[in-house]
Amino acid sequence: MQAAAHAFRDGHGCPELARSILGSRNAVRRRLFTAAATAPALTVLLDVFAESLIERCAEAVHDGDLAGLTDWVETTFRARAGAPSIRQLVLGVGPALTATLGERGFQTFTDRLEPVVQRLRIPEAGADTIDELDLLLADMISRVETNDPMTAEHCRAVSAWCGRIAQRLALTRREATFVARGGLIHDVGKSVTPAEILQAPRALTDSEWIVMREHVMTGYEIVRDHQHLREFGGVVRSHHERFDGRGYPDQLDRGEIPIAVRIVTVADAFNAMIGRRTYRTPLAPDRATFELRRNAGTQFDPNVVAALIDVVGC
Repeated sequence: MQAAAHAFRDGHGCPELARSILGSRNAVRRRLFTAAATAPALTVLLDVFAESLIERCAEAVHDGDLAGLTDWVETTFRARAGAPSIRQLVLGVGPALTATLGERGFQTFTDRLEPVVQRLRIPEAGADTIDELDLLLADMISRVETNDPMTAEHCRAVSAWCGRIAQRLALTRREATFVARGGLIHDVGKSVTPAEILQAPRALTDSEWIVMREHVMTGYEIVRDHQHLREFGGVVRSHHERFDGRGYPDQLDRGEIPIAVRIVTVADAFNAMIGRRTYRTPLAPDRATFELRRNAGTQFDPNVVAALIDVVGC
């Protein structure tokens, strides 16, 4: 590939290249973990961080400004006490983008990010440990990916959006982590939904929708049997409840729907609209946020919709 036409230079925005980064998200993500010599399924933190890092890189390319990216990296390092695995991902982003999209000036990322990483204290040990919950969550998303990779991609993106919405709503770090983890496995019931329904290149029939909607109860039954996952049962079961009480499976009133569920519902709907689907092209983010606004107060919590729109910037 030719570098000159689309080379990224700080101070020169390139919206077309930014779209290429987001359009190649899965390939970039795989290259990123390879470049960082880090297994992608180790922790939920790394999955969510990688998704957010790719989005931030696309924003930097779109605006031609790496300052926001470097500020975000520094903030993340301080929040996570410089977790070594995050350090590897940050330093791997330039090579990952280059390997995926060609020689397009991504050395700029390495040149700007490496000093940020190096000047922050990196503890020798004790950060970003793998616990039983991380392994269970990784297993759940692996089940989904085996049945339908596109649904797993959606789950990872929803998790990232959930974390950002939770931060915008000023939830505590622990609460934000809970919401992000719930978002990651909200569709775990689709691990047993027939692939021909999940991947149908057309609108579903009424009978197929009945089968599709069973994923909430199937997922609930999966997580409730695990000691460390049952706390996510409400998110898995209720993420299709509506603010006006007309959702499923329990037609919960708005006062009965926890904030974690409301966040996952909005993130799920937004990413479903902007994400890849076999039967339609993705909506532009501004069109998706228009639909969220149009249904705020009926399908969605208006405060959560407002937070998502602030995060997206539409």
